This record gives sequence, C-alpha cells and structure tokens, in this order.
Amino acid sequence: MTVAVDRVDLPDHWRLSWQDVDPAARPAFDPAGVAELVRGLPPAADVPPADADWRLVSFWFDRMTEALIDRLGDWVVGWPYTIAMEDYRGRGVVPVWRSAARLVTTPEETLARLAADVVAWHELLVEIATDARGRFSAGAPAGDGAPPAWRVVQGPDRIAVHIDRWDRTGPSPYRLTWAETDASLDPETVPAVVRAVLSAQEIPAQEADWRIKDLWLDSISAGLIDRYGSWAVGWRWSVGEGDLDGGPVGAWCCFRHSVTTPEATADAIHAALVEWRDWLDDLAERFDRFLPVENLDGWERAVAHLVTAVGDRTQYESAWYGCCETVLRWFLEAAGVDPARHEELLDHAIGGRFHSWVEPPREVVESVAEDVARRVAGG
Repeated sequence: MTVAVDRVDLPDHWRLSWQDVDPAARPAFDPAGVAELVRGLPPAADVPPADADWRLVSFWFDRMTEALIDRLGDWVVGWPYTIAMEDYRGRGVVPVWRSAARLVTTPEETLARLAADVVAWHELLVEIATDARGRFSAGAPAGDGAPPAWRVVQGPDRIAVHIDRWDRTGPSPYRLTWAETDASLDPETVPAVVRAVLSAQEIPAQEADWRIKDLWLDSISAGLIDRYGSWAVGWRWSVGEGDLDGGPVGAWCCFRHSVTTPEATADAIHAALVEWRDWLDDLAERFDRFLPVENLDGWERAVAHLVTAVGDRTQYESAWYGCCETVLRWFLEAAGVDPARHEELLDHAIGGRFHSWVEPPREVVESVAEDVARRVAGG
C-alpha cells in the first residue's frame, strides 16, 4: 500500500446548503456508473489491507472522499450517512443522522460498498427533494426555498450518531501495570537506539495529516518498547496538553512542537525517555517509603504524599488527575490490594474532585487520602 501523507481537508457536510446537494443540479449523474467511477479513482489502487491500522483506513476513506468530491462535487461528502426520523431518547421525533466507521475487507468488496453508499446517499437526496414517502417534512420550519424535508433534517433538532467499529487500543502508559515498570535503563544506550528507531521510517512533515503523524509517533513507541520493554511507552506522556495529556514528562510536548530536524528530534526523544525512566524510579523510591502500609494513618500519609508529588510534577496542568489516578493505582498494586478493587476505590475516592489547571486545596487532598485509606482498610 502506498501511503500519501498530504492533509485531507473535506467540506463540512453540516454547512452544505440545498444548492450544494440538490440532485436537480446534476442531471447527468448515472448511478449505474458509480462503481466503475470509484474503481478508477487514484486512491482505489491503494485499498488498505484488512488488518491495517485504523488511522490508515480512516485516512484512505478520506482520500477516496476527496477524489469523489473532485469528480462529483461537494454533495458526495455525505455518503457515510443515513437519515431517519426517530423518537430519540426523550427528545421527541427528530432527524437522526447515522454513520459507522467503514472497515476494509478485500479491495473489490470495499470499493463496491463505497460505490453503493454513494448511490444510496444520492437516492436519499432525491427523496428529500420531494419527500414523496412523507418521512421528513412534518413540522418543517419556514425556510429559504430549500425543500421542507431538507430544512427538517438539517434543522437544530438533528442528532448525529457515529458507531466506531475500529479497535483503537494500543500501548499506553494508562494501561501499564506497576510490575511492567520494574526495569532499568542505561542512558548511554539510548542515543543509538533512538537513531535506529528513527531511521526505520521517514519523519512526516508538519503539514502531514494528523493520523499519519500519530501513527509515526506510535511507531517510535513500538521501537522503544521492543528494545526496553513496555514501560517505555510513557516517553511521550507530556505535561499539559501534549501528545498524551497530563503526564510528568517535560522534555517532550507533541509532534508540532517537538519534531524539528532529525537530530533535534532524536535528542528530544532521548531526553523524554530518560526523564520518564527517572520518574518511574522516583516513584519506586516513594513507594518504598510507605510499604508495607500497616495502618489507616499510613495509607492516608501515602496517598496524600503521592497526590502532591504527581501534582508538583505535572504542574496541575490539563488532565493531571489521569496521571494521579495511574500512580495511585500502581501504589495499590504494589501494596498488594486486589486489582479488581482498584477502579472502584479510586472512583469513589477521587470522584471528580480533581480538575485540570487547578491545584486542589489541602483539605481536598486530605479528604481523598482519608477516603482511600478508609475503603482499603475496610477491605
């Protein structure tokens, strides 16, 4: 598969006017010829394999949509959608736009389904032009000459429902166990390893599509994990609104700010990995100060200390509480608390009491610590 990296900017289908989508404006449109048209589009030669990463699949569908727009016009951007009037969750009968992430199978099947979706979208617009089946027009607001059905389905009461069929799970510091962080790092080895990982594929340009850049970042993580172990995934858990949001790493921010020349990028990755390892080693030392936890007071002191340590490290920036919850979960694991209880303990204890860009008052930290301690000790 050839991967183009240029950004794809598609029209916002919510902003399309009736003039943009009116089937009367395209009398030469031939539904019977859409399948052949789709097969002849340049991206059709690069259908991703069925096991391709979801970002490559999503990007390919956007490229196909871009090519369809170039041939057929902006109206075709709505091909992933269906519309129906539904009594939706107490909102009354409203127009519900539905779409689902498209999966790929064989190239023939994938292209055929796309062509069928384009034809179905065209036919839906033909129906909306007159609402011959009476599905949409009831209660249409006054408008600007657009068909009543279009004014209804594009009205303020509409609902959009998207079903994500892709598996987006992947390596993440949030999913690390404390046992997986038990490793050592020789900083002397890092520069060579980083250079080897970077040389495996070209760094995308800053103007590349975000999915291509995101996939590249994951490939860097995969290379570091392959060399050092799963703990290395946290190298880009940056402070504030960076790649992973709310982490303890200051040497890395995000693709936009941290990727420059190959040499400087390698230096930034090196520094970030070492900083992340230092943080894990620092946590291990902090854990050792409190373990084993023998009483309620010990739990309170440990939790309050760790919350403050995480806050200081993350500067209480965006989503810092995610790092806090992870560190507390690791401490529960290190203390031998049943993993099945971790989520419940932390949900009850923290319960939305920590917020982005806000250092919690001391009494809140103490209350969280007391709550965790009481629930752990209560068994």
